[in-house]
Amino acid sequence: MHIHSTEHSLCAAEDAAGCVARCLARGYNGMVLTNHFFTGYMGDGDWQTRIDRFMHGYHAAVAAAPADFTVILGMELRFAADDENDYLILGLDEQFLRAHEGFDELGIAAFSAFAREHGLLICQAHPFRYNMVVCDPQYIDAYEVYNGHGRWESNSDIAAAWCKRHGKIALSGSDWHGYDTEGGMNPGGIVLDYPVKDAKELAKAIRAGDFTLLR
Repeated sequence: MHIHSTEHSLCAAEDAAGCVARCLARGYNGMVLTNHFFTGYMGDGDWQTRIDRFMHGYHAAVAAAPADFTVILGMELRFAADDENDYLILGLDEQFLRAHEGFDELGIAAFSAFAREHGLLICQAHPFRYNMVVCDPQYIDAYEVYNGHGRWESNSDIAAAWCKRHGKIALSGSDWHGYDTEGGMNPGGIVLDYPVKDAKELAKAIRAGDFTLLR
């Protein structure tokens, strides 16, 4: 549910094919590739050129995956105009990205309305790490209540309590970057009640609560 590859996340140390291999080795049936998406990572060029770069990891993962392994496009979005908060966005595809230039400049309040208009799901990643800012829950659909990155203190117990208090969806992810981030922690994720084939079906299943949390 939360994984980065070298094709577009500068902080990653493993390419998309390696991410697929790792997930397969651990018994997963699929992964959501959530490479970083914000001004500092997009590089030079027009919007379409930037999307070309962003999509490179996803296409590489799809090419590396066997037929029975599902690769789903997601992103870890940050708004330069706001703060250092990171939001996992589910429900989008390449066509959507190419048709909606500049949504990364909206800020979380305006993006929340935009996301609801287009059926996207917003999950605040590791919301209680020390460099995060408490975001108004009205803008959020879900919280990452478990994060498997062992080099950061994500204060997952606080995130879980906050999520429950505000009646939001609880999600879990590895935050895998390709180096030893786990520190003995479980990689997390979800077990769906039925297969999904793309990001829209995944977002729909999560909204319906048709999954079990791993942590």
